[in-house]
Amino acid sequence: MAFVRVSPDDPSQVGQVADLFEAARLVDDPEAFPTVPAILAGQMRYGWDLEPDEYYLYVPDDTDQAIGVLELAIPTRDNRHLVWAGLTVHPEHRRRGHGRLIMEETRCRAARAGRNTIWCGAAEDDLGVRHFIEGRGFHYASHDARRRQLIAEIDHDHVRRLSEQAEAAAADYRLERVRPPITDQLLQEMIEVTAAINDAPMGALTYEDEIFDLQRMRDIETARAGTGRQTYRIIARHRETGEIGGHTELTVHPEETHFGHQGDTSVARAHRGHRLGLLLKINMMRWMADAEPQLRVIETWNNVDNTFMINVNEALGYRLSRVFATFERRL
Repeated sequence: MAFVRVSPDDPSQVGQVADLFEAARLVDDPEAFPTVPAILAGQMRYGWDLEPDEYYLYVPDDTDQAIGVLELAIPTRDNRHLVWAGLTVHPEHRRRGHGRLIMEETRCRAARAGRNTIWCGAAEDDLGVRHFIEGRGFHYASHDARRRQLIAEIDHDHVRRLSEQAEAAAADYRLERVRPPITDQLLQEMIEVTAAINDAPMGALTYEDEIFDLQRMRDIETARAGTGRQTYRIIARHRETGEIGGHTELTVHPEETHFGHQGDTSVARAHRGHRLGLLLKINMMRWMADAEPQLRVIETWNNVDNTFMINVNEALGYRLSRVFATFERRL
């Protein structure tokens, strides 16, 4: 068998990965957004913070055709014990041992990289995949929920009442809408509130807090610009101290303008209890109605145990799409 490293600059390779992802999506998770080669190439090139995942086409010995994909995230800024793996096998070639071979390749690459922990995910209701993963030495460690907000079904009267309540609770804060480019001064101010996402639940995963500094904040902005994503961010600034107490962000890609991706919404510990999360997300909804009126769906992800943010999302009309489990194996 061969594992061929995919270059984001090779349209043929990127196209093969996209085709394999799409074939699997239509069978495994048809509600997921379609795979767009141009967006995939940007992810391969830039990642989230200029540390992109590695992608490999899996080509068995008895054919010259790629029938699978191995995706590896190998963080270097923090969590240097970890490899996060994504395994895909074309539906027509399953149950023939290919998944086992790709998983073994994952273990070997993790060991060579000096990592002692592997994560692998699957839909929680896909018992076949769960049986396969647990049969490879993994144990269930956490779970995340995907929710969607359908713009056409928003109850605007209900949202208006929620907004009035949140505005009263957050009277000591003012909201600021921010678009790129963002100055180093503002990025520096945002480090603490960005790092507040570390307080979100992670289940039983072996995980260290992510480290945020000015360089990483710059790299996140550079990566988003490189992928072509339009980024919208709102911050809540305390009127008296000037501190940034909370923020939320949302991105839209010009290749899929009807779909919005809700990024982190977090509130610094010293500023919690003022309904800032709710206020920020309502203000983002209003901004999107003006800036991206073609949006039909906004997607967000939360750990299932993150009841605070789930309650906010549910109140704003987000509805559960599917739950996904993360499995962990210690080498």
